Amino acid sequence: MLPVKLTLEGIYSYRERQTIDFTRLTEARLFGIFGPVGSGKSTILEAMIYAIYGTIDRLNNDVKYNVMNLQSDRLFVDFEFRAGEDGRLYRATVECRRNKKRFAEVSSPKYLYHVWEGNGWLPCTREEVVGAIGLTAQNFKRVVIIPQGKFQEFLMLRDKERTDMMMELFGELRRYDLGGRVAYLEGETTRRVIDLRGQLTGLGEVNREQLAERKQRYAALQEEIAGVKKEIHEGQEQVERQKKVKQLTDERVARQEEERKLLERREAMAGLQARVDEYERCLQQFQQPLSRHDETGRRLAESMRVLSGYREQLTAKQAELTRFSGQFSPLKQAYEGRDVLKERAGQLERLLHLRTISKEQDELKERHRKGEEIVVVTRREIEVLQEQLREQKERLEQLNQSIPDMKMLSDIREWYNIQQHIREELTRWQEELAGVDKEIAREEEEVRMVQEQYPAFGALRAMTREALQEACRERQEQLAATVKKMREEWLHLNTRQRLVDFARELSEGEPCPLCGALSHPAPLHATEVEGELKEKADRVAGLEEEGKVLERMMSRLAVIGERLRSAGERKEQITRQQAVGRERLREHLTRFTWEGFTPDNMQHLTDEMNRVAFLNKEKGERETVRGNMEKSIEQKRVNLEKYVARLDEISREIVLRDSQAGLLREQQAGFDEKEYEGVPDMEIGKELDGCRQRFEQVGRDYQRDAARLQVIEADFRRWEGSVEEKSKEVIRLQQELEEEVQELGRLLKDSTYPDLAAVREVLAGKLDLPGVRGEINRYREQVHAVQVRKAELEVLLAGVSYNEEEHVALCQRVEAALVREREMLAEQGALGNQIKDMEIRVAVREKIGRELEGLELRLMNLQMLKGLFRGNDFVKFVSSIYLQNLCNAANERFYRMTRQRLKLELSEENDFVVRDFMNEGRVRSARTLSGGQVFQASLSLALALTDNIRHLTGSSQNFFFLDEGFGSLDRESLSVVFETLKSLRAENRVVGLISHVEEMQQEVPACLFVENTVERGSVVIIEN
Repeated sequence: MLPVKLTLEGIYSYRERQTIDFTRLTEARLFGIFGPVGSGKSTILEAMIYAIYGTIDRLNNDVKYNVMNLQSDRLFVDFEFRAGEDGRLYRATVECRRNKKRFAEVSSPKYLYHVWEGNGWLPCTREEVVGAIGLTAQNFKRVVIIPQGKFQEFLMLRDKERTDMMMELFGELRRYDLGGRVAYLEGETTRRVIDLRGQLTGLGEVNREQLAERKQRYAALQEEIAGVKKEIHEGQEQVERQKKVKQLTDERVARQEEERKLLERREAMAGLQARVDEYERCLQQFQQPLSRHDETGRRLAESMRVLSGYREQLTAKQAELTRFSGQFSPLKQAYEGRDVLKERAGQLERLLHLRTISKEQDELKERHRKGEEIVVVTRREIEVLQEQLREQKERLEQLNQSIPDMKMLSDIREWYNIQQHIREELTRWQEELAGVDKEIAREEEEVRMVQEQYPAFGALRAMTREALQEACRERQEQLAATVKKMREEWLHLNTRQRLVDFARELSEGEPCPLCGALSHPAPLHATEVEGELKEKADRVAGLEEEGKVLERMMSRLAVIGERLRSAGERKEQITRQQAVGRERLREHLTRFTWEGFTPDNMQHLTDEMNRVAFLNKEKGERETVRGNMEKSIEQKRVNLEKYVARLDEISREIVLRDSQAGLLREQQAGFDEKEYEGVPDMEIGKELDGCRQRFEQVGRDYQRDAARLQVIEADFRRWEGSVEEKSKEVIRLQQELEEEVQELGRLLKDSTYPDLAAVREVLAGKLDLPGVRGEINRYREQVHAVQVRKAELEVLLAGVSYNEEEHVALCQRVEAALVREREMLAEQGALGNQIKDMEIRVAVREKIGRELEGLELRLMNLQMLKGLFRGNDFVKFVSSIYLQNLCNAANERFYRMTRQRLKLELSEENDFVVRDFMNEGRVRSARTLSGGQVFQASLSLALALTDNIRHLTGSSQNFFFLDEGFGSLDRESLSVVFETLKSLRAENRVVGLISHVEEMQQEVPACLFVENTVERGSVVIIEN
């Protein structure tokens, strides 16, 4: 991920909108964000994380209210960055607003995500953006943008958390998390074993011996069936022979009866044949001539009827043509004389056009006069403006010569700023030195108060801290010796008191608790020591309490001593800084080389800067005036050119109108214009419209009636032609009818028929010749076929007889054999099915047995693997390899940064440890490192982890941002870190830093500063 641009508004201390362009910063490869504590530096990183992932670590509840600036009504973050293997440009935006009526109520944040495609932004999802980055929010804050408190987190993680993080960062580690997979395979294998065992139970007991018995029975049954089939086949052949003899005998009887019936129809068939022969002869001679005669007579009658109708229509059309021709003659004369109206209309139109041209000429001449006046005025204005422009240019030249050198003034101002900064530092160091002196005085006063609080020292003169500590140690030694002595005395007295107590409890005849004697002739008698014991105990308690007081004094004095030592070191450091600052001031004063200015008089510079500002302001105003004048002159020149061009156009239009008027007057030759003097144009227009309307009306009437006359003439000619054609057709049909009558007479003369009526009577019978001929032919064929088949049957039945009883007995024997065959086949089918079923079951049992044997072996192996992969041990083992590689990569820098004194290693528990070469190379926990060493180790691991993530995601943006650790480093360690960070620039890395340490600003090539002001909140200032 590589940042491109970040816009902040209304988040934490950022009240106003601030935009940070990271382009120049990332080009420098190493850049920093600096500012005092609380200025809003870390907010820049949190805003990036908030826009992408929508989370802020330090605000778990009600983020939207607490993250918004209390003086803002809107929170807005817009973050553009590059991510992914192809370095695509992404954009993450978050926005929410405060309720105007309820201050504490803030709307839910609205997140928008886009990706740059082609020439614009296309919407996408947060999942796509996070997928391009390749890291969860937690890991993103460990390896890319590292906020405060997160830098050393990876170094200090426990085994389980670090393993989980490695699995998230390196997805291929999940391939080695085989515990769940093995458990799943074990369950699936167990279920399969149970399933196969159930299948074996369902198949029942079956073996290959039972199968062999069934096959032997099947073979024997097959031989029996073959014998029965042979018997059936022989019997069926005999039955078929008897059946055929019976069929032939029955057919012979039927054919004899059929022959008798056909011979009875022989005479009827002979008469039908005679009728057909006569009908065919008459049809061949008279059919066509008679049909032509009848058709010609029908057509002649129809033509004569149509001819009569045509003659009636022709008479009517002739009368209509005569009447319409008389009406059309006057209209034709009017049409031929209408050109007079057209000429009159043209003269009136030209007259109106001449009047219009005359008016336009007057208007154009007036416009030309006014245009000439405007041209003269415009030229005069241009001359005036040009003179004013010349004066402005002369004044601007004078101003440019009088303005001081701005670069020199800027250099002088920069010198004064540096001097002021040095003096402010000297003042601040003096104030800090005074504060340290006060702190030392307070601590010495506290030493005096501690001395006065102890009665034994209170009366003595004031002691130094070291003397008071020595006195306390001596007093502690005295108290210890006294307490020891008094404890010995108290023990002696306590022993005597216990003996007295035993003596008091002795009774004659009872054993002594010490020696066991039953007789006690001389028991101990001693005085009571209880009071003395109590006194000794109280004295010991008092001395011990005094010892505790002394112990507290020693602790307090040690703390005061540490404070004094720290204050002394600070005082010494401030004194050195003051000396360096005075030296810097002395060297800075030697650089002041400008004449006319003094190092102690900044007011002169201020006056000069104000004068430059005044002169620049005047220069800017005059340049504006000059520009406006130049624009005005140019505009007037353009207008003048337009005016002159328009005058030329008007002159050409006047000439054009004159030529048009002359042409029109030539066309009006012979027209008396005086006749229309004083007549308004409207009246002339009305007369012109009347002439045009009459002209057009005569034309329309003539065209209409001429077209009507043509239609009537065409109809007359058409009917006249139809009558002529139909008359010719009637004559032709009369001649054809006469010829056909003569032909029929010749045919009757040559035939046996007396007249045409007899012929018509024969033809009226209308026999179906094809049908009748077919019937006669079928009769002849049937007679022939019956006689032929009868002869064939006589030949087939010669020497053969049919016995019905033998035939029935033979059929019964064959049926009984068929029944036996069906029974055997049924038994054979059932036996075959049993054999097939047994073969399948035997094969399945053998297959299942082999599979079950393999699965039981697999199950045993899976159970063994399950034990091996239980508890993510294998993942931890592989993760340790990744961690060891990280250690090796990190040590390339860490070993060099620690001056070859320390190296990171991985313990057997996958925790980071350090090998200390300053202590004989012994190993100790990474948690024992100092703050600076922890930073060095964390930085080395972060760089190595970033390398791995970059190679894993295929990203070319090698970037990380760091906000922690620099304040805990001494000058030497800080120098080593900067050497490391600078070397990263040669490795195509981009590193961003956040710090308040001033020494770092001198080492970073590109910086931006954050300042938290009362008026505007946090403001970002980019160093030029």
